[in-house]
Amino acid sequence: MELNGQERTVVTIDLSRHGYLHVRWTPGAVVTATEATAMKSRAVEISSGRALPMLVEMSNLEWVDRRAREIFAAPWPLARMALVGASPVDEVIAIFYASQHDHSCPTRFFTSVDEAVTWLTE
Repeated sequence: MELNGQERTVVTIDLSRHGYLHVRWTPGAVVTATEATAMKSRAVEISSGRALPMLVEMSNLEWVDRRAREIFAAPWPLARMALVGASPVDEVIAIFYASQHDHSCPTRFFTSVDEAVTWLTE
C-alpha cells in the first residue's frame, strides 16, 4: 500500500494465510497522522469489522509523531497485537506506546517474528 502518493512504499498491510493482519513499516519511515489514518482504515477494510490479531513489524522506524500515536491508540477491532522490532530503540518505542495508552486488546513486544506469530495464533 503506497501512502501520500510518495515514490516509495511507507507501509504494507495484508491478511496472512493464518488469519492475522500483517503490517510492515518501511525501515526509516516517518509515521504521521496521514499514514496512521490510512493504515488503520485499510486494516478495518481488510478485516471486515472482525477483531483479528495483528502483527506489526516496526523495525527501525524513524519516528511516529504524537497524532499518529493517538490514532493507533484509539479503539479498533483487534483480538491481540504483536509489535516486532529489532533494536533496543524499537523496544523503547513499543514500551512507551503501551505505557501511554489503554489497549482494547493484549499487546506484546517481540524481537522474533516467529515468536510473535506463535503468540498471535495461540
